[in-house]
Amino acid sequence: MFVKYSLDFVILVLGISVSFWLNEVSINNQNNKERTKVLNSLNEEAKEIKNYCVERKKNWENDITILDLFINPKNKKFDFKSVEKLTKSKSRVQFNLIYNRVFQPPTDRYQAIISSGDLKYIKSDKIKNLLSKIHITYSSYVQTTIGYEKKIKESILPIIIKRHPEIIIEKKNNSVTLQEYCDLIFHSLSKDEEIISSLILLEEYQKNKINWLSMYMVLIEDLENEISNALSS
Repeated sequence: MFVKYSLDFVILVLGISVSFWLNEVSINNQNNKERTKVLNSLNEEAKEIKNYCVERKKNWENDITILDLFINPKNKKFDFKSVEKLTKSKSRVQFNLIYNRVFQPPTDRYQAIISSGDLKYIKSDKIKNLLSKIHITYSSYVQTTIGYEKKIKESILPIIIKRHPEIIIEKKNNSVTLQEYCDLIFHSLSKDEEIISSLILLEEYQKNKINWLSMYMVLIEDLENEISNALSS
């Protein structure tokens, strides 16, 4: 009788243990599926962000080139040929003096993962650290520099409207060519030290912004590599 009860007890314990083990295996399998899903989603978003940043960087570098032609002319002459290589539009030239470019990389997937709590499925601390640097730290650095640019342009616009209204008016004058418009801006601004000093500061912020963007892009590449390693392990 004792042996029978002992055997029944052992079978019961083994049954419970196997049940727990199977349940744990099922949970682990489900977690691994969710983990793969999250990593693939982040990887796709990283590619989208990288493409976005390449486009932003190119436009920002062109902004600096155009701006530099107005504030640092060679032999005190405006180099229109360099502008012509970048744009055929008067609006593009005026945009560089007055308007701001935003920085809004596609981060919907990351935000959804954070909101749902699915970040818990990622085991790699390095991936989590890279995500924090990309979406919080370095994104903030870029946005802060853009904020400084915006303030400078907001201070420049009233001066242009008051002292150099032709820059606003002649942009819509179809009889004024792009070259004539650039010459007009150059001659107007070259005599205005207040605006020139503001544009010099603006250019410094723009260069600083590209430096932060370059670091941001390196982090994106690091993230792609880490995700690839995690998916293949």
